[in-house]
Amino acid sequence: MPMEAVAARRILVFGAGAVGGYLGAMLSAFGHEVILLGRPPVMEAIQRHGLTLLRPDGLRLTTWPRAVSDLDAVEGEVDAVFLTVKAYDTEAAIAALQRKGWSSALLFCWQNGVEGETRLAAAFGASRVVAGTLTQPVSVAAPGVVRLERTRGGLGLAPMAPDQALREWRTILQLAGFSTRLYADPLEMKWSKLLLNLIANATCAILDWPTGQVLRDPRTFAVERAAFREALMVMRALGLRVVPLPGYPVPLLAWAMAHGPAPLVRPLLAALGARGRGGKLPSLHQDLRRGARLEIEAYSGAVVRHGARVGVPTPVHAALARILEDLASGREDPEAWRGNVAALLERTGLGRA
Repeated sequence: MPMEAVAARRILVFGAGAVGGYLGAMLSAFGHEVILLGRPPVMEAIQRHGLTLLRPDGLRLTTWPRAVSDLDAVEGEVDAVFLTVKAYDTEAAIAALQRKGWSSALLFCWQNGVEGETRLAAAFGASRVVAGTLTQPVSVAAPGVVRLERTRGGLGLAPMAPDQALREWRTILQLAGFSTRLYADPLEMKWSKLLLNLIANATCAILDWPTGQVLRDPRTFAVERAAFREALMVMRALGLRVVPLPGYPVPLLAWAMAHGPAPLVRPLLAALGARGRGGKLPSLHQDLRRGARLEIEAYSGAVVRHGARVGVPTPVHAALARILEDLASGREDPEAWRGNVAALLERTGLGRA
């Protein structure tokens, strides 16, 4: 589709954290009217200094999207809502959008986990909802400043209704600088992304270790592999295929984790995992250390829930979720878990293997 055939869109980014800031900065730079909705301190910083994107190649991009902290400040219709809030804020976001009463805006769900799109479809109808996934690591460097950790990767889009036409939106995103791929099945796309998100996420947070250290150690790699295989079995029981994502051959990774020899897979995964996240610590590790609420329900919690629904045991994910819940609530002491691999093996049942 030629560039002139794509009209500028009015896009509300609901949740201006790392992902929302990255999407908003790129779309704003390429001529779209972007409105960011986020917490007052961040929105005030963007109002004063603009939204800045730092790239790993040294380029620095500053744009000036409108930044608001109250949805009521957004007047008129929007063409699309990019939902980028944490999974636990989904219901509050749905309620706010329902009060707004927009009847035609497409709702793009860029959240982690595998259930956000379903919740949106139940509230607004599947024909208005698009599943989205981002495979580029991004982080918040400061209020109003987002860092792209690696250029490899891109975006995936999948329709929640079979009659949705997403080619124009793929073109919009590609022209804004994103490598974008369309998928037929939203659940296959989101579960394949979940497999990537799960790797060295909970374990890093619990042990206070970086990604590479978790994946290089044979003991913690055993935990990662057992957890990955549980998620893979749940996927298969749900009738879902593992699909490649932009920049990531997820089916090859799944085969290696299921069948490859550990001495070969472990160093390869450690190198890929460390490079894939760039300098960014896993999200659960970051949130736990700064005392923020954890997205347990979007990670191990989702594997446990869906495993129970299809009759697949998920004891490793259940243990990881319980440990994280106890650490977040203060029932467990983070110092007691720092580097305590023996306790992790015992709690996950792998110490007796």
